[in-house]
Amino acid sequence: MPAETKREAALSAEGDKRTTAPIVGAITIAPQVVFSLALYAALSTYGIVGIASRYTGADCTHADPHRGIEIMLREHPEEGTKHVTVALHVIVEYGVRIRAVTSSLQQQVKYAIERSTGYKVDAVHVHVAALRVSAPN
Repeated sequence: MPAETKREAALSAEGDKRTTAPIVGAITIAPQVVFSLALYAALSTYGIVGIASRYTGADCTHADPHRGIEIMLREHPEEGTKHVTVALHVIVEYGVRIRAVTSSLQQQVKYAIERSTGYKVDAVHVHVAALRVSAPN
């Protein structure tokens, strides 16, 4: 038997005997982190031009992108998990299939938040506030 195989067998037998120390402390993820994940996922989705204001419908892409994303965090004590609901107000590129873009956006945001934080995303609500025509090439 090669030396590597003997060593792996010895480590696996030893690993069964080891005990793990209890974990002390807590991990806290700020709501701003969830917001940033949703923002970057939204802006990297094909067909999304920017974030719109949720109040007036005016374009706030450059002024204040925070106004078009709403994050609601809820903790479920019986499950021991946190649940997230996201509402996005977006500007979509003219000429793309809005249904396909919004469906892709929902999946991107859900994937980014669940993978990075471990929170359960209950819903991603997408509101298309405007269409924007890009300058021709």
